[in-house]
Amino acid sequence: MGFRHSPGGGAGAIGAAIRHARRRLCERLACALDPVRTPDAHFVREFPVLVARVEAGFRHEETVMELLDYHRRHDHLADNAIILAALHRALPLVEEGDIALGRGLVAALLDLLSLHRISTDLALVTMPGAPPGRQGTHLAGALKRRDYFKPSR
Repeated sequence: MGFRHSPGGGAGAIGAAIRHARRRLCERLACALDPVRTPDAHFVREFPVLVARVEAGFRHEETVMELLDYHRRHDHLADNAIILAALHRALPLVEEGDIALGRGLVAALLDLLSLHRISTDLALVTMPGAPPGRQGTHLAGALKRRDYFKPSR
């Protein structure tokens, strides 16, 4: 794709680290959507923390993409900027008690992050010099099982 990769490098490890971080974020978002685990009063306090975690996660991914010289990084940055702008615009409204807006945004964000997870995995799997085997097998298997969009439990 557009990655600069040195033979014997850690493409698999990088992909695993990105997937792990994204999975953890998705788990946290899924927890926030559950009104039993995150009652409304707690959601109001949790939403700014979620926004900060999304920002940190995006920064981490963007750093990795920059280090790998991923050619579609700017498109990814633009997508991230739109997501963050929406979250920041909604933040004061959620803090004032618009729980429905906050939970709706978290649900949409969970779907968007799943799509980003797929594009990141595909980019890492198809990069020149990516190791064959487990990486591609994991992605293909997950897509067949249709569990790729669900947070791990």
